[in-house]
Amino acid sequence: MQQPKWFVLIVILVLSSLGLEACSFSVQTFPTPSSSEILSTSTSPAPSATLPSSLPTFPPPSPTEALPLATPTLMSIRADTTSMLKIFENFELKDIVRGLAFTPNGTVLAAAGGNTEDFAIHLWDVVSGQSLGQLDGHTGIVWSLAFSPDGQMLASVSGDNTARIWDWRNKTLIKSLDFPSQVISVSFSPDGQTLAIGGVDVPQNQIQNATIWTFAVGSWQPRAKFAEFINIGALAYSPDGKWLIGGGTSRNVEVWRSSGGSAVRILNHAHQVSKAIISPDSATVATGTCAFTTNDQCTEGSTWIWDLRTGKLSGKLAGFPDVVENLAYSADGSSLVAASRDGTIQFYDAVTYQPLFRYPFPGGISALALSPDSSFLAIGSPNGQIQIWSVVY
Repeated sequence: MQQPKWFVLIVILVLSSLGLEACSFSVQTFPTPSSSEILSTSTSPAPSATLPSSLPTFPPPSPTEALPLATPTLMSIRADTTSMLKIFENFELKDIVRGLAFTPNGTVLAAAGGNTEDFAIHLWDVVSGQSLGQLDGHTGIVWSLAFSPDGQMLASVSGDNTARIWDWRNKTLIKSLDFPSQVISVSFSPDGQTLAIGGVDVPQNQIQNATIWTFAVGSWQPRAKFAEFINIGALAYSPDGKWLIGGGTSRNVEVWRSSGGSAVRILNHAHQVSKAIISPDSATVATGTCAFTTNDQCTEGSTWIWDLRTGKLSGKLAGFPDVVENLAYSADGSSLVAASRDGTIQFYDAVTYQPLFRYPFPGGISALALSPDSSFLAIGSPNGQIQIWSVVY
């Protein structure tokens, strides 16, 4: 049946309107750091960098304004975005924050610690800020936490001489492992097949021994022991899974082949090492330590940079008011964040190791974690406060 002319005219007008809307678009631009904010664009290494007196110091990030969307749009924390950090969320424990860990997808944060109370492991949804409950069972300080690479399990180590593996979603204990003394460091291998736990072993001939114990994930049967001395405060697998590093309290960080367990080299330090991490390309080790002491008190902290393959010291990043106890590389390997006990947070370009930006964190820093995709940086303090930093646009 033939349509009236007025009906055809309406159809033409509607189609024309839709065509115009389809052709319209908008472009969103992002702020570019000014030339004064870019401290170095040199590609030549400067491993012995010391914080210059002229380095700009920024106030703590300001809280992010209320977001209209349930899920914010985030940028990764990397060398070119560190100056854009904002406080995204705040959480709190009842006692000292000692361990922080993100799930592999970065959506859940686990936090624990304690000193005389609150030995529970607390869980939060990072984006919504909602509590996901807690895991109870430890009776002593919880020193460290680690999620399995598949995100299904959470491992915790404690001064109560146990390591516990949890099904954190269902709030159930999968396995409890007993040790001769306190255990303070923990890490899953990148393939998720091995769990490494570091701590104090049985003393021999009046020497306080330390050990990294490894276990097969699932059966939880022992695999190997990596011997060290005093205690194991620093522990990490290389991202490629070939190396295991550990030690710290003895002033040494040893490098072992993770498969056979053979010792390859020792990274010697003048003072104890609080933290050791390996870069995303598995080429570099960064260690947090003290550069100088007076009357057994650290008067200047430092981060030492090592070539993992050769064991050679590449340089020292100095200028911290206290010992450097926390370190993290961004996911893309472009930046390194180092934090000292007093609350100084310093970002470096991880290619040149030139300083980028420096933030003060009032109250001091006792724990730090960067989410695997570098969307969130969690910072814990001795007063129980936890701040989540992010780059939101």
